[in-house]
Amino acid sequence: MKKLYLYLYKRYFTYLFIIFPSFVAVTLLADIIELFRKIKVMIFADIILYVIYQIPEKVYYVLPVSTVIALIFLARELINKNEVHAILTSGISIKDISISLVFITIFITALQIGNLEFLMPQAKLKSIEIYNKLKRSYSNDEEIKFAYNTWVSLEKDLFLYFDFIDFETKGGKNLVLIRFDENYYPVYRVESKSFKVLKNSIETFSSRVIVIQNIDNIDVQFVNQYTLPFKIDINDLKTLVAKRKPISLTQLYETAKIAEEYGHKYSYYWSKFYSKLASIFAPTVLSVFAVPFIWTRRKNRLFFIFVGIMLYWYLIALLSSISSTGLVPYQITLSVDVAFIIIGIFYLLRLRFIEL
Repeated sequence: MKKLYLYLYKRYFTYLFIIFPSFVAVTLLADIIELFRKIKVMIFADIILYVIYQIPEKVYYVLPVSTVIALIFLARELINKNEVHAILTSGISIKDISISLVFITIFITALQIGNLEFLMPQAKLKSIEIYNKLKRSYSNDEEIKFAYNTWVSLEKDLFLYFDFIDFETKGGKNLVLIRFDENYYPVYRVESKSFKVLKNSIETFSSRVIVIQNIDNIDVQFVNQYTLPFKIDINDLKTLVAKRKPISLTQLYETAKIAEEYGHKYSYYWSKFYSKLASIFAPTVLSVFAVPFIWTRRKNRLFFIFVGIMLYWYLIALLSSISSTGLVPYQITLSVDVAFIIIGIFYLLRLRFIEL
């Protein structure tokens, strides 16, 4: 039995390694065509790098569908070559084969999670930088709404930190400003619970101002309102924190928590987090859904699989969009995964191979 499963896995990955790179190549080709249509400078080295950095994102979207199609090709091969008959006569049920194939997709889902968490964020950032360079543009495809936990250098010896700043209201929370002397010892420090960025200054509220002459001469004052005569350009700050655009699950979760904690409009970030959380398990979820229907020559069943795959992605996008308005709980997006798994298990438990 062990040899049989190894044979099935070998055949499965053979199909996957043919189908998956082909789909990735097609999506990259479409990106290249679109890139040539928009760019203003032709730097082939940057174009090649752009394509390379696009690969993790294409993998994320193509891998789930490739996983299911590889299962379909494997099942059709076993049926057309009558190998499935030999397997069944040896005492192994079609249900056992299906479950073993579903287990291998768990490994693929683990790779999907690793890609989203570790590869996609950095690759996406690099691809945007190269795209803006080729297009001679410095705009971001999604406007940054706020920043958090950020240090900013205002002058050579002057640094500012804030827990949170809303770019729309230009207001923020928990500011710390520190000035150092030539020996890099702190000589001036301002701590504030809230602040607002003005045109040529920063207005702080509920502040503590600390002036350090030496270790024995430290002056501390508590003031309700205090003006810092330093200028912060909001647009420059947006550019600085553009690297904070959340992509991975951990980044989306952190961003949503920060937005919620400081009263920003957090529905959008929670909806994106749960949308990613639902779709990241797509290789296994769609395989559980599809595997009961692949053991047939009937094209209507295969059509049902592809309709189900399309419905899966549309439902996740739809529920995520609705939840971003706050009309329904954000967690409702996960119900798509649950529903597809239930459907798959329901038919898997009743699976019989009738084409003998």
